[in-house]
Amino acid sequence: MYHIPANLNFQMPFEHQKARLVPVHYMRTEDCDDQRPQGLKDEGYIMNRLSNLRIADLELFITAGHLKNLGKAAAFHNLSQSAASTAILRVEAAFERPLCTHEKRQFRLTPEGTALIPKAEEWLKKFRDTIAINAPRPIRLATTHAIARVVVPALLSIESVDLNLMRPDRAYGSILRDEADIALVPDNASWEEAISVEVGVGSFQLYCAFPDTPMVPVILPENQVEVLSLIQRWEQLYNTRLEIKARIPSWSLIADICACSKEVGFLPDFLATKLGLHPVTWQPKPSNYRILALHRAAGEVFQARLNRFINECQGIFSGQTQKESMHIF
Repeated sequence: MYHIPANLNFQMPFEHQKARLVPVHYMRTEDCDDQRPQGLKDEGYIMNRLSNLRIADLELFITAGHLKNLGKAAAFHNLSQSAASTAILRVEAAFERPLCTHEKRQFRLTPEGTALIPKAEEWLKKFRDTIAINAPRPIRLATTHAIARVVVPALLSIESVDLNLMRPDRAYGSILRDEADIALVPDNASWEEAISVEVGVGSFQLYCAFPDTPMVPVILPENQVEVLSLIQRWEQLYNTRLEIKARIPSWSLIADICACSKEVGFLPDFLATKLGLHPVTWQPKPSNYRILALHRAAGEVFQARLNRFINECQGIFSGQTQKESMHIF
């Protein structure tokens, strides 16, 4: 949470001011001007009071005002009903007047509360813009759990990351909906309307913890393109169906199972290499893959951050590929 000093003039462009943002756990109402007007029409009074509020309390008040239901607003902000009620009381205490009717089943704004909502929303927007200038937001990354466990530890050394784990198709959708800045996905579908950059290449194979493991039934994920290709190539090689021990829709979970047992699982090499697994000798020829970074066009400054992010991913997957080439098939 941040506090914008009360002397910050919102009528003056932010770039012309040198206000200092101070992290705080609460805002003090005793610092406000004791002289309050008869209504919420004095712009200076409103801004002074807003700057001495907890941001979370103000956001809750705005949400409750729009939803007209404190319970729903509390749930939206992950608060209990009692905590939300206390937060609303703090907002009212800051303005020293009732802003809503405290009814049990309905959240109803007073005329002054209604008038305050747009002012509060405008103030919050300016506040967030100020924060954005002083502290660039994290890059929003959407990818699978398997890819994240390989790339995120290294990426954190160069960037702050807001990570969301999801299937590749949903990661792609988050790019189109502007819910993510970049998505790392396998090149196994058509990713139209997004800029795609190759960050890694490799292969899918059957892996186990012991290089001399005999032929046994295997663990497969769901029927993706690479899985169907393995089944087809197996039948061509052995003229019999591939024995499947389990279907587990998670590369990461398959890798963890193989790492601590004698099970054999079908995995991308970047994940198998990270866990020290070995490709079995009795499998068909590996199927290749590409990992793509998907993003939309961005401004010059933010695009430079994305490019650095992508370059780091390329280095990560390049290192994984070099390790994989050291295995003897």
